[in-house]
Amino acid sequence: MVRDDVARSRRVVERDAVRLARLDASRISQELRELRLGLNVTQAAVARVVGVSQSVISDLERGDPTVGLEIRRRAAIALGADLRVNVYPGATPMLHDAAHARMIDRLLKSRHRRWRAEVEARVPGPGRSSTDVRLSATGTIVLIEVETHLRRWEATARRCFENRERVREAAPTGSGVFAVLCLPPTRHHRRLVAELGEYVHTAFPESPDRLRRALQEGTDWPGDGILWIAGGPG
Repeated sequence: MVRDDVARSRRVVERDAVRLARLDASRISQELRELRLGLNVTQAAVARVVGVSQSVISDLERGDPTVGLEIRRRAAIALGADLRVNVYPGATPMLHDAAHARMIDRLLKSRHRRWRAEVEARVPGPGRSSTDVRLSATGTIVLIEVETHLRRWEATARRCFENRERVREAAPTGSGVFAVLCLPPTRHHRRLVAELGEYVHTAFPESPDRLRRALQEGTDWPGDGILWIAGGPG
């Protein structure tokens, strides 16, 4: 299962990287071309300052994604601009630790055959949001977020319920869509849940026992809740 997940994640990474590289190349090419035309200079003049052939500048302005970032930066500097590359968090990471993989594996092995499972299931809407495990049966969808060490409760809970609402909007009318937070039963997590008390109970009201019974026996899913699954080896 883990090997299949790695292969699937690699394909997603490669596909999205190619798509985003093309979008970036197209945007940068338009902006640099507008700068060049605004200065009333030729491609040949830019090429001489950059230290490449005119054909490279022509490729750059056509949005060729194979033109290197260093050449793009040189062209920007030559035209009086500053090309920067930023990283913006906003998608589900493709890399997880070994405990994360073990928890997903145990969850999948313990589920009743009623539940069809999808790992790294895409969430409808903009961006590349996904949920770790999506269980589905007739009229029911369960979105499970697996966390090996929960640090930011509010952000995690918000992501769970944002994903639930986006899936609910896209699901057939009358479908039940539920959010589940899957945690290893460590002292840290037990203490965190105890300290947050009513806040946790309001967000995830169903008992872990009822969630586990639904998972293992295929009974109707009771609602949103926290599911405890060990993340350690053995």
